[in-house]
Amino acid sequence: MKKIGPAGPIFLSTGCRAPRLADGQTLSISISESSERIPSRERPLAQQGVQIISVEPGSLAEEAGIQSGDTLLRIHGEAVLDQLNYQYLITREDEADLVLRRPDGSTFETFVENGGEGIGVDLAQDEVKVCKQNCVFCFVHQMPKGFRQSLYLKDEDIRLSFLYGHFTTLSSSNDAELDRIVRERLSPIHVSVHATDPEARVKVVGNPREGHILRKIDHLLAGGIDVHTQAVVAPGLNDGAIWQQTVADLWSRRQEGRGSVLSLSCVPVGLTDHRENLPAVQAVDPAFARDWVARWTPEVRAYAKANGGEPWLLLADEWFTRAGLEVPGRAFYSRSWAQLENGVGLVRRFLEHSRRFIKTPRAQGFAGRRVLLLTGPSFAPTLSRVATELNRAVGSHLRVVAARNFSFGESVTVAGLLCGEDLKYAAHADRDAKGGRADWVDAVVVPSASLRTHTGPTDQYTLHGVVVREEGTFLDDLTLPQLAANLGVPTVPSGANLSHLLDHLEAADRGAFRGGGLRAAFHAEGLNQPQGAYNP
Repeated sequence: MKKIGPAGPIFLSTGCRAPRLADGQTLSISISESSERIPSRERPLAQQGVQIISVEPGSLAEEAGIQSGDTLLRIHGEAVLDQLNYQYLITREDEADLVLRRPDGSTFETFVENGGEGIGVDLAQDEVKVCKQNCVFCFVHQMPKGFRQSLYLKDEDIRLSFLYGHFTTLSSSNDAELDRIVRERLSPIHVSVHATDPEARVKVVGNPREGHILRKIDHLLAGGIDVHTQAVVAPGLNDGAIWQQTVADLWSRRQEGRGSVLSLSCVPVGLTDHRENLPAVQAVDPAFARDWVARWTPEVRAYAKANGGEPWLLLADEWFTRAGLEVPGRAFYSRSWAQLENGVGLVRRFLEHSRRFIKTPRAQGFAGRRVLLLTGPSFAPTLSRVATELNRAVGSHLRVVAARNFSFGESVTVAGLLCGEDLKYAAHADRDAKGGRADWVDAVVVPSASLRTHTGPTDQYTLHGVVVREEGTFLDDLTLPQLAANLGVPTVPSGANLSHLLDHLEAADRGAFRGGGLRAAFHAEGLNQPQGAYNP
């Protein structure tokens, strides 16, 4: 065995939006259509090692004789599960015994003194596990036909839960994987509970083996792992007494220090017009949403008071938008905007930023601009109010149009599920209403959340048989440049706030975006990023 001295950090496969791990590394993950590699309760975690794509010149790996195409099998005698596990093992000690397999099948062992650092290798993407549940309100099951293949796959992966805040039902996590979460300190984890009552949960998730979610949560808590939780609320399924029990059960597992349920959010069920042959699920209508807000808003404040002022029970924005109510003030939401990615506080954060921005000299950059803002019906009233305030303050001419969702059905009102054709129809209808002039506006703005980018941990995904899509692609595969060409005016993503939007309009003035890498011209925040699984 060669003995090699310290060198620079490891370099894993990186994408523009990859998360930073403990030593500054990044992670890449891909998704497979096969479920063969998903561990079951009866089978320990499968081990195949992790393939090395490239070796950094002058690195510890190169000096140790490691080559591109080798597969890293074991570190410290332990099988390497994936990139995240590799990072844990390689940085655990100052020295590392490595066992690798050559492409010809032969194995060799080497020893490095790495000082707890990486060794300078680029690792192949990991496969993402697929959800085993059959939830009655699963959005994938409600997809229209004819969309790209990746949209019909469901990720259920604790690595994505840890790294990106993906919610997992833990259906793919057996005891071995739960032990791994504890051992590698993958905290916090985000868990879709839906109901703690076993019978109710089985009814919701459609898996008779997954009713006792508290057993898995307790396993994690006992190991010092913090957990963020959520429930998708469907009237008649997991509301009422079932929901009250869920709140009580999870609140009782909140504690000071490690191993606590940090938060519980509730989100109204989302239903499309494509539920043929699916179980009947009652929609959350405005009356139900108003009753829910009236009943649980005081409880949010009560739990926050009992939690030292930090909100623990969280209501998603969609409760308020469906009810036609103003979202609460800043104090209603977590100081750290906990579960923002789950739609908790997005509207309030936008309002807070807009209020401050309009008072700044920078807002004058909107003066005189004629801009059409397209969004979903849920957000349109809020955006219209902000646009009116901005127009009054700086003399801009921003108009808001709520685009109808013909692709998923008009019951779907969120901006992130608008397809390119929906937005194109809304823009053409607005132009026709304004006399059909080609220059009826200076620019059209589409919701950033409606655009997909492959700038997660990897800049592409490896779904078998599927072509990688360019950045700036809508759900229906129409691209942002194609939409702009069709409309004949600059077309830009909204960004997460008014400051981003102005940057994007100025970038369009310079002709900065002509296709390809969206991030090169526009802010990535607000874009619907795959967050490690695939480019959905």
